[in-house]
Amino acid sequence: MKRENLVDPIDFIKSLNKEDVRYLLVGRQALVQYGAPLQSFDYDFYIAPELDNLKKVIKIAHNFKMEIVPPNPQKVLKLTLHADNLKVDVFRARRYSIKGGSLFFEEMYENRTVFKKGKFKIDVPSLADLRRTKLTRNTAKDREDLKYIDELISRLK
Repeated sequence: MKRENLVDPIDFIKSLNKEDVRYLLVGRQALVQYGAPLQSFDYDFYIAPELDNLKKVIKIAHNFKMEIVPPNPQKVLKLTLHADNLKVDVFRARRYSIKGGSLFFEEMYENRTVFKKGKFKIDVPSLADLRRTKLTRNTAKDREDLKYIDELISRLK
């Protein structure tokens, strides 16, 4: 009988930090960090596009015995890491086009918010940049997320 491969998302993020991966947690999990009452069972990371950064993520995936799709991700801009209980999407484009402009990793990384609890830390986009990421698609979930982001931004004013 095959043993389950269970990966704790916190341990995965700790490994990103330990390996000095330049990343941003994006998507609904980022909104959860800001206190939005949402659920998501996958984790989306936008990483610096350099090959060295990608190699660190691949090393971490191997350490956790996660499946990497596609198996040779060096030439793709999106890869997915799978464990039995965890799905991680990794995006690595230098920029993404959005309505009215572009999203650049470096700019978002400079503007990031760092949430800390004890020795644990997690990097997420600023609320303004997170809002811009939701403009890359126009799904019902993204429109719902935009409402939460706008509410969070209005509370901070």
